[in-house]
Amino acid sequence: MYQTRTPPQAAGNETARYLHRLRFNGAVIALLLALTFLLFVLSLSVGAARISIEDTVRVLLNPFFPVNVQETSMQVILSIRLPRSLAALFAGMALSTAGLLMQGVFQNPLVSPYTLGVSSGAAFGASLAMIFRGKFLSTLPFLRVYLLPVSAFVFSLLTMLLVYGIAKLKAGSGRTLLLAGVAIGYLFSAMVASIRYFSDIRDLPELVFWTMGGLNDVPKSGVLIIALADIAAISFMMVKAWDINALALGEEQALSLGVSYKRIRIIAFIVSTLMTSAAVSFTGVIGFIGLMAPHIIRIIIGSDYRWTIPASALTGALILLASDTIARTIIAPAELPVGIITSFIGVPFFLYLIIRSR
Repeated sequence: MYQTRTPPQAAGNETARYLHRLRFNGAVIALLLALTFLLFVLSLSVGAARISIEDTVRVLLNPFFPVNVQETSMQVILSIRLPRSLAALFAGMALSTAGLLMQGVFQNPLVSPYTLGVSSGAAFGASLAMIFRGKFLSTLPFLRVYLLPVSAFVFSLLTMLLVYGIAKLKAGSGRTLLLAGVAIGYLFSAMVASIRYFSDIRDLPELVFWTMGGLNDVPKSGVLIIALADIAAISFMMVKAWDINALALGEEQALSLGVSYKRIRIIAFIVSTLMTSAAVSFTGVIGFIGLMAPHIIRIIIGSDYRWTIPASALTGALILLASDTIARTIIAPAELPVGIITSFIGVPFFLYLIIRSR
């Protein structure tokens, strides 16, 4: 009985290719980290009041290395721009990793929190909470802060259950999943529009601007909630990266590798919903981040979740930071909702994916 052996030269070439891929992926993530840091500093320096990059760096370093900084620059950066840029950073990470996880779980390249209607469901829940807290919770600040993310999570989870249930009726068809997401998303968008129509005139400006996506009014507690959701979700994804990779092989192959297919899908289902609702409940509906970032990263470094998870998170942060910087400066001193900018970028990208995948 003969045994097939891999020639030493072939094994050496395979090892060399693997090591080259590791170095390349590491370099990509290092580059993304550097670009994210540079764009983060730039976002703090530009705006209606221009502050030099040097002064911005001084303000950031001041708690550790006290230096002379103008009080005005300190107030503008720390009180106004820093919370907003941090919100863009963490919300971009949340939406992009949620999109990456959804695409991996459902094995459909066109799904994302936005295209599956999850963002619209979270928006409806947050809109209800916004109206309710304005009328009944004016003296309960604790509930005023946490009612939004809880309500957004409940309705985003409901949306996912509806979409997934409809797709299961058609044997989990990817096309049915996407069409169901679009239909449910339109339903919740119509319900949000109804809330706007019947809401008190005092709540209307906040509701209108919020449904278009914006980072100008995210509280510090909201930034903290999104950051904690990111840490918990990304940590889970990194620990389970191999199991998520196995999902792409199908249920039988995943089970043969010792991966609990259904359990991982349910947990991933909940984790992606948690990230989406945490971001949407404070930033409003910001579309296409969860669609663009994962695809850009897969084109560059492939589909191994050990690498795509951190790379996709950083790419989402970059896209949202850049979009928010453009939204704040393109018609300064006025500003556009950041959801408009991401839609201008995302719609052509979505059409490209549709055409490419036929």
